[in-house]
Amino acid sequence: MSAPELRIGYQADDEWTGEIVATVTSGAFSGRGFAWFSRDKVKETFLAALKVFPLTAANPPLLEGGYWDKGKKGELEQCHLRVTIKPHDSWGTLMVHVDLATQSSKSPDTDLQNCATIRFLTEYGLVDSFAAQLEQVLDGKEEIALLKGTGN
Repeated sequence: MSAPELRIGYQADDEWTGEIVATVTSGAFSGRGFAWFSRDKVKETFLAALKVFPLTAANPPLLEGGYWDKGKKGELEQCHLRVTIKPHDSWGTLMVHVDLATQSSKSPDTDLQNCATIRFLTEYGLVDSFAAQLEQVLDGKEEIALLKGTGN
């Protein structure tokens, strides 16, 4: 069984956008997914939200990417990668929730799409370290940001 963790890497396409690759494990479960993001948008939204204390269930850090519906502004048509971190209990334990999915063609038959949801617990100190590492990854100074779990 693997210790719970989330690894995020960033492969820049140009100076503005790139692909975030996430690998998550928890116990006997693991998955890998990716989506395209604006580096600045990730810094302004997800990274900034990771640094807030305390995190709230109403407005948690959220990293979400995939195919956006061009007809419905702001709506995700097909999610390939989603990471949220929310409070889990009154003692300050946090829940990391990761959804991963393969890309699927826009046909009505999406039976070939693979999906995984993996969750694990962590704590504020580990999220703080992860946020600092993620900033370095987005700036091209590090290859991987690692969020360790505390167990389930």
